[in-house]
Amino acid sequence: MKRIEIIFNQSLEEDVLLALKPFPEAQFFTMIPGVHGQGYSTPKQGDAIWPEENSLMIIYCNSDEVAHNIQKAIKKVQDVYKDEGIAFFMM
Repeated sequence: MKRIEIIFNQSLEEDVLLALKPFPEAQFFTMIPGVHGQGYSTPKQGDAIWPEENSLMIIYCNSDEVAHNIQKAIKKVQDVYKDEGIAFFMM
């Protein structure tokens, strides 16, 4: 079983959900809004200085093939929004 975590700017939620729509396994997920942090893009702190926030999506998937296809779909979103900071982790 694979655990997939996708961290993305909350403004990209619709794009992420659209990218995952072809995968039935990705329709069952946990979404945690208001995630704060610092990665390789601008900080997302939800305050007056860094007002943006991230969301965290967690998906569990039994198929390695589907997990890698989800990764490819998120990579396409990353390619469109290079400066927004979209992170993908698979365990």
